[in-house]
Amino acid sequence: MQVSKLLRDRVHTRMEGIGLSRGQGFILFRLGHEGGLPQTELARQTMVRPATLTEALQRMESAGLVARKTDPADQRVSRVYLTPRGREARARAEAVWNEVESELRAILSADDRAQLVTLLGKLRDALAEEGR
Repeated sequence: MQVSKLLRDRVHTRMEGIGLSRGQGFILFRLGHEGGLPQTELARQTMVRPATLTEALQRMESAGLVARKTDPADQRVSRVYLTPRGREARARAEAVWNEVESELRAILSADDRAQLVTLLGKLRDALAEEGR
């Protein structure tokens, strides 16, 4: 938990430096991989409550980073898209993540990193199973 908090704080500080909250950066990142995501799916992928995501999207929409549009096939579904400004912000956020990742890679050897990824994957999978 200590490592998680320190990493979260570092990313948060760097994201603030480019005008984004930590959560906004992650939302932009997810939308860059899959544009036009249903809002419910985006909440699942970012692991936040739908109400929390709605608040973040409202702020991001006001800032011109995202646009929400009703799905033409299902009027109950709201899809979220990056705007041109959102794509620019996403590129800045990705640069922040790459920078932090490089700093972390420099701390551990390649073997240590491979072992850490394996162990964290086991923990994630076990915790995900318990939550179902």
